[in-house]
Amino acid sequence: MRAPLRAFLTTLFSVCLLLASGFTTARADEVTPTNAPKPRFITYNVCGASKTCDSHNDKAKWLTDVTGAIDHWEADVVMLQEVCYEQWKLLRTHLAGRAGTKYDAAWGAALPSIGNCARWDPDPHDSIAPDLRFGLAILAKGGPETIDLTTRTVDFLPEPVEATGTATENRILLCVKSTVTGRTVRTCNTHIDWHAGNKTAQIAKVAEITRGFAEAGEPIVLGGDFNQKPQHTDMNPLYSHGTGSTGVFQEVDENDKDEFRGSDCPQTQDRCRSGENTASTECSPHTTENAKIDYIFLSSSWFTTVRGDAAACSGVADHHLLRGAAAWES
Repeated sequence: MRAPLRAFLTTLFSVCLLLASGFTTARADEVTPTNAPKPRFITYNVCGASKTCDSHNDKAKWLTDVTGAIDHWEADVVMLQEVCYEQWKLLRTHLAGRAGTKYDAAWGAALPSIGNCARWDPDPHDSIAPDLRFGLAILAKGGPETIDLTTRTVDFLPEPVEATGTATENRILLCVKSTVTGRTVRTCNTHIDWHAGNKTAQIAKVAEITRGFAEAGEPIVLGGDFNQKPQHTDMNPLYSHGTGSTGVFQEVDENDKDEFRGSDCPQTQDRCRSGENTASTECSPHTTENAKIDYIFLSSSWFTTVRGDAAACSGVADHHLLRGAAAWES
């Protein structure tokens, strides 16, 4: 990070680190830092390069809000989608170098370059061109080597439906092992395409890969923007419960009875393929339907007492940030 920006942000954070008011507002199920179990997780589509979020072009506010959300939730693992490289580097540098709680980080590129990532240039007036890569990021609470980068894998997901455009995002699954509350966990992060045929194929591939890790005995955290509703058959390979389910995962917001509706989710059940909306007209005027499309899945054999909560809109992205928590099974 260049010196003038570093000095400015250091001053800013010493004064107002926890000003992320939108993120700290609990919604219907009232999951809060005082009543949630540990470990804790966050997934967030941060809309780093989309023209939908062109108005959210305040780097200092974005950094303050996202860091405040991470600290407020005392997150052990953070998964971010639609991240510009300079945007990720800004967050990584701050969280790795600050006093107090630090975070280690891993990155996976879904595009080698996208023009709109130029808005994250740390100093647009110097002669240094910004890095325009675009992709996914994982953060884990702890200092250097909390994440074992030798375990980092990037799998390219199938795309049977050909997408069009000059900067079509490659859909990937980024996975790393890290230490989470003293245990080794494999965290995976993805962003599924919105085209119907690609959604089906990509979710199935993500389920296949992560099921393999789970069946090898590893605790798995799987997060991301899946661009699909919980009850859709595309999600069957992930969920371990519900009609048609064949997966090995539970989802953090599956026991919020305020979201149980219809014959598929009767109030008599303890859990359901449901949850609070993470895409809404409140966050984005381009959203046509309110729906849950962001998820934090946890391997059923390792975690219990799951809790989830979608934060209020923050004004820095077009998705709701999703918080999750669970206790270790034993």
